[in-house]
Amino acid sequence: MKKNKREITLKSYVTKKEYRQIKLLAKQTGFSVSEYIRRILTGQRIESRLDQEAFLSALKVNADLGRLGGLFKYYLTQGFKNVPPSEIRKVLHDIEDRQRQLRPVISKIRDMV
Repeated sequence: MKKNKREITLKSYVTKKEYRQIKLLAKQTGFSVSEYIRRILTGQRIESRLDQEAFLSALKVNADLGRLGGLFKYYLTQGFKNVPPSEIRKVLHDIEDRQRQLRPVISKIRDMV
């Protein structure tokens, strides 16, 4: 696939504060300032790399909670027979640990909205 050569320059005047904000937003997406502005001007979707990282972190912790919840449910259906109390305490501790891991991820996502 042949790449189109970019040969036209657009010029726009911005304040120092606006430029810092544009640079920050471009950095958050993982694009150069030029690529970020080009995508904005052409109406392309721009996803923040931070959004993606937070989403993937939330998915991982959610999967862990699902796995641990399933394990605990299994223990309940067994009436805790053949399950050492230390194993039950470990599963409960792991669930609490994953909940603690999820709190900063949720805060990060909330701050982005």
